[in-house]
Amino acid sequence: MSVAVPTYFKIPLLLITAYANFITFTPPNPRAAPDEQSKYSTVKYIVRQVRPPWVRALEKTITQSLVIFEIATILATYLPSPYAERILPMLGWRPATSALGVRITSSTFLLGTLLCAVGGVIRILCYRALGRHFTFELSLRKDHKLVTDGPYSIVRHPSYTALIMVTIGTLLCLTSTGSWLSESGILGTLIGRLLIVAWAAEVAWIPVVMIMRVGTEDEILRNEFRDEWLAWSKKTPYKLIPGLI
Repeated sequence: MSVAVPTYFKIPLLLITAYANFITFTPPNPRAAPDEQSKYSTVKYIVRQVRPPWVRALEKTITQSLVIFEIATILATYLPSPYAERILPMLGWRPATSALGVRITSSTFLLGTLLCAVGGVIRILCYRALGRHFTFELSLRKDHKLVTDGPYSIVRHPSYTALIMVTIGTLLCLTSTGSWLSESGILGTLIGRLLIVAWAAEVAWIPVVMIMRVGTEDEILRNEFRDEWLAWSKKTPYKLIPGLI
């Protein structure tokens, strides 16, 4: 489905996607201490940690780079200058004129941006609601309190819902028809294909791990807070999506 939107309007939408990713994958608090993770020590590492920090940093770097390449291509195309003439060939593995293929051509991109924007806002609300209790590692902080208000009054794991939204939104934004990734010709090279497939697989794996974590986290919180958790689970029965899951 074609969407008649000027290409340069894509720049603020790409910046929204980049910011949502930055917020979502940047820890709001320092890493939890080993003793605070002890109650999750029997949980599989892949579920407990999600990803090693260096993998998270690499994935974030690639995502932000794809956004920068696309914005640079748009600016070089619509703001011709001697610098633009030098930049365009560097951003494509096809003739420079193919850079004009970067555009908004489908509702897929707009849907992806919407998911990133909403997911990013929800993630921020979760950071504020949990405060110092929010860590990327499964943990129970000292004097840990069960937070049941704000977004946690709607579903029990809204931060995971937000992360999944941003993850899916990012893939839709950066791989849709008209994106730099699909138009630059990088997918026509072996190194490019390997790099992008690895990046896409890593990003797509995140929602799977989040869903795996939900049950584990519920079990630990139920054992820790008992009646308080049971009352919360009755009041807020859904884990990720109201009325569905």
